Amino acid sequence: MAWRLADGVMQCSFRRNITLPGVKNRFDLNTSYYIFLADGAANDGRIYKHSQQPLITYEKYDVTDSPKNIGGSHSVLLLKVHGALMFVAWMTTVSIGVLVARFFKPVWSKAFFLGKAAWFQVHRMLMFTTTALTCIAFVMPFIYRGGWSRHAGYHPYLGCIVMTLAVLQPLLAVFRPPLHDPRRQMFNWTHWSMGTAARIIAVAAMFLGMDLPGLNLPDSRKTYAMIGFVAWHVGTEIVLEVHAYRLSRKVEILDDDRIQILQSFTAAETEGHAFKKAVLAIYVCGNVTFIIVFLSAISHL
Repeated sequence: MAWRLADGVMQCSFRRNITLPGVKNRFDLNTSYYIFLADGAANDGRIYKHSQQPLITYEKYDVTDSPKNIGGSHSVLLLKVHGALMFVAWMTTVSIGVLVARFFKPVWSKAFFLGKAAWFQVHRMLMFTTTALTCIAFVMPFIYRGGWSRHAGYHPYLGCIVMTLAVLQPLLAVFRPPLHDPRRQMFNWTHWSMGTAARIIAVAAMFLGMDLPGLNLPDSRKTYAMIGFVAWHVGTEIVLEVHAYRLSRKVEILDDDRIQILQSFTAAETEGHAFKKAVLAIYVCGNVTFIIVFLSAISHL
């Protein structure tokens, strides 16, 4: 019916019948729909595909009704929840679980539940939480897309690898050999290797996922925020590693007198435990703060 080109934006209006019997791929306009509003480039009369996720209404509307102001989002709720759960799982619960298993065995060595040490119980709870969150988040994009997405690059492939490793880890832990079993060392290396691989691949998948149009996170600062969060975790591990090394050196150079060694070792051990607990508390608070900011950001998309 009409068209115009203003400020680099092309607009047009058209008219069509409410129903088009016998014509394929034309929706009847006598019912309500979710409205998708997409915009993209045009050049020499050719319209190109939109470069970002369309703006989608929150509810269904009658497109033949009178014009009204309605709300919408560029990011679908299922994809938001998918990103949020994966972020919590692979940047928080698994990270804390790894720190507990690596540095807190002497700190929480007392039996806590079913005769198992407290550090082991905390580690196992966090890892099972990671697996559960991953399983829930994994199915959401498939539900939304109705199958495999061919336009998501390497992200879904890496996600499938992470999902496989996340399921294999607890299954492997079920068959953990006893402490002094000759196979225990092989189990430890296998468990550590699979867990480390899963964490690295999960971080890579999240970096790729942040740039997908389905989530539509704003500007490039999201990448720097993700890098900062990874650096936060790596820095925490380095601090605890350096502290553990200095504590071991401190014990080695103690006086030769046996009683003095035991007394000094006890004091050094107590001091070391307090430091580890303080570092873990700061790390958890930082993680919680970052998660709140992240969830707040995607909830407004």
